[in-house]
Amino acid sequence: MIWTLIRHELLTNLMTFRFLVTLISCLLLVLAGSIVLTDNYERRLASYSAAVQEHQERTARAETYSDFTPFLDRAPNPLSLFNQGLDKRAGNSIQIRLGEVPFLWADTYRSTGFNNPFRHLLADIDLISIFQILSSLLALVFAYDAIVGDRENGTLRLTLVNPLRRGLIILSKYLGAMLCLTLPLLMSFLLALLLQLQSHAIDYGTDDLVRIGGIFLTTVIYTSTFYLIGLLISSMIHRTATSLIVSMFIWVVLTLIYPNVSLFLVNRFMDTSERMEQAHQHIEQLVERFYREEEKLQNPFGHLGRGWHGGYTHRSKTITSIPVESEPDVPAVKAYFKTLTALQMNTAKAIWRIREQAFSETYIRKSRTARNALRFSPTGLYQLSTAAWAGTDIARMEDFFNAGRQYRETLLDYFYDKKAFTSRQWFASDKAAIRWENVPRFSYHPPSVFEEGNNRALPDLGLLFLLNPVLFMTAFCVFCRREI
Repeated sequence: MIWTLIRHELLTNLMTFRFLVTLISCLLLVLAGSIVLTDNYERRLASYSAAVQEHQERTARAETYSDFTPFLDRAPNPLSLFNQGLDKRAGNSIQIRLGEVPFLWADTYRSTGFNNPFRHLLADIDLISIFQILSSLLALVFAYDAIVGDRENGTLRLTLVNPLRRGLIILSKYLGAMLCLTLPLLMSFLLALLLQLQSHAIDYGTDDLVRIGGIFLTTVIYTSTFYLIGLLISSMIHRTATSLIVSMFIWVVLTLIYPNVSLFLVNRFMDTSERMEQAHQHIEQLVERFYREEEKLQNPFGHLGRGWHGGYTHRSKTITSIPVESEPDVPAVKAYFKTLTALQMNTAKAIWRIREQAFSETYIRKSRTARNALRFSPTGLYQLSTAAWAGTDIARMEDFFNAGRQYRETLLDYFYDKKAFTSRQWFASDKAAIRWENVPRFSYHPPSVFEEGNNRALPDLGLLFLLNPVLFMTAFCVFCRREI
């Protein structure tokens, strides 16, 4: 009997005009969005490739160890076409300096590849934004008259004449409608994948396809959540028009008002300016102390040649030739740099400790509060989960900077092994060229979705999934207690 009811609901929904509108809307919006997003991704990838080549050439031109300040470049994430998250906003290049530990909120070099004059029009649009609005709205359109419509036209009374449990009726309506809603979603995802794979710039691997599958699953559960919200409203209200109005009001609140208002309130009432100002003042004191300590060191190389440049974070001197009469001063110059670089690295560690604590107490805390606030809305859970699936959340960005900090430590260890800080080649290039091919290379591999403890999408996806049985049981209880 249950299959007969499901087939009836499925055929009834498939033959409606709203299903046709749902199918056409999904396909057209995904088609337009995929074309624009793929074009922007190709531009970003081209800009990334150009930046990598430029940075490699610049690094290869370094003549001394002190001039070696390589750039670490992060390739744009192709899954940002689904959920952009922070992929285009966070820094995608890190310059390794002796006097600075890389951190996410630094003023980093960026190469987003945005040369499109219309980029502001669609800069924040992604496929998840389309599904977030469209699938939730269409789910409510399918659900608002599921119960109250049958009650008004007498179909529900005729159905209950048969020996059917009300639980089977509401379950069949849910399953039939979800099959109709899942079909356009599946076709839209397949269309998006087909269009993206036509691009020479996109090559999805197994891990990416699993993540896309996770995004699709999250989208289906998100759509189911809004359908059950509409089904609950339809079970509680006696008039179809009233049910539609209430459903649209709930949709506006959950998808548009609450996520934006909650983030605004978090930014409004969590003032971090005072704490950050304290951190900046403390850092300035450390930098001033560094300069005072530097002044105490006698500068023994001023007459060796010109070429000294840099500030606190980066100081180098490239001397192409040292006069014979100045050779006795070279040991003093080596001793000077040995002391200066040690002072510089100690200052960098002290500044990093201050920054790490300050950002943990400000931005990280604010970000965690904002995430918790978003979890009270299905839309917020959907955004958080899909960003984690796509790898465009703040945790993935921090992974890249953690890798950058580890590489900096590896590079410093390499310099220590080479005795670079006390060598002539730290400041002069007159004796022998440095072979940079032996320097440790940086490689960043994003964590796999299969790695244990790495899938950050599951907690939010679990919360979104748990909403479904709660809403279904509530709608069932209301439906059972209502008079027909």
